[in-house]
Amino acid sequence: MSMETYTVEIAETESHEGISADVYDEDGLVTESLHVAYADYGVAAVREDWEPDVVEREVTADVTTLDMQVARANDVFEFRLLGDREELLRERLSDSDLQLAYVDE
Repeated sequence: MSMETYTVEIAETESHEGISADVYDEDGLVTESLHVAYADYGVAAVREDWEPDVVEREVTADVTTLDMQVARANDVFEFRLLGDREELLRERLSDSDLQLAYVDE
């Protein structure tokens, strides 16, 4: 067992229809990945000629398993990275951060 640094990258998809959260190991390989479709939550991007910044965070841990999770409440997507079921990182992105609005079905 040894400490390893992971890079978490949360970015809007190229199609602007969702968010991808990827975890990279020290060799740059994807070790965990999660995709969230805006439509699954009844929201859509309402903007032109603008993209949200990529969120990049590093975390160092000595773990055997990684699990990226997402939850949504109060107009906020909350991404959590768990290592051996313990929270390693939490990142919150609000609808206003992403310029999202609810769409009529």
